[in-house]
Amino acid sequence: MPFVTGPKAATSDYEPGPDGFPGFAFPVEKLYPCLVPFLELEDGRTIAAVDGADDIKPAADGKSVTAVWNRWVVVGDKAGVLVDPGLVSEVTWTLQGTSLHRLESLTASKPLRILRLWLAIPSRNSHLETLELNGTRIDRLTSDGTILDVQVKHSDWPVQISAYATGDDSLGRGDRGAIPLHLVIESRNISLRPEAPEKWEITLSAHYSNSSTTISGFDPSRSGGPHVPAPLEVKTCIFPIRLRPYTNCR
Repeated sequence: MPFVTGPKAATSDYEPGPDGFPGFAFPVEKLYPCLVPFLELEDGRTIAAVDGADDIKPAADGKSVTAVWNRWVVVGDKAGVLVDPGLVSEVTWTLQGTSLHRLESLTASKPLRILRLWLAIPSRNSHLETLELNGTRIDRLTSDGTILDVQVKHSDWPVQISAYATGDDSLGRGDRGAIPLHLVIESRNISLRPEAPEKWEITLSAHYSNSSTTISGFDPSRSGGPHVPAPLEVKTCIFPIRLRPYTNCR
């Protein structure tokens, strides 16, 4: 889990993400939100909690780490230039077996409106299936016997999930091969109240299959033809999950 600075602020392969996690990959040197959300503010700036951190707290067992950002970067700005938007991000990554949990809390010091928040999960896997298990949505990315399950376990704001097939786009180029599919999680018009933390949690789970054919029917041994159908766009909405006494309003 790197906490480093790249050639420009918020460069993809320098962001704090699970390097080496099965099925997950970073595009090479792009300004792109790889498991780190970009936030578009009303003043026109797009900011990100990356490039080091104000505080890093690793757990004693080596299975969890928490990082806090009081200062953010403006995406694409010079490396090392920090801004204070009046917003604190606290993120905890926890590894449990073959699952990685990312829990983020956003706390504003003043009323703050986020026009758009978006985050991508780029994957080396080439097929996508959306499942519903016990009322829970799971987006499953599969290829060559590798399975990456993505789940938004909780969100205090509505999110929309879509998929992007990279094709010849440079976002499909990784340092260890192609990145054919990206799962994109997006929210718009989030209003934060002072000192009222809002949270969301995403889980990545890696599995392996003994079958040479994926759920979607792709046989990795076949030759010729593109392995990734394009265009691919699947959209849905997940409404905020709140515990009682709150009631979800639609």
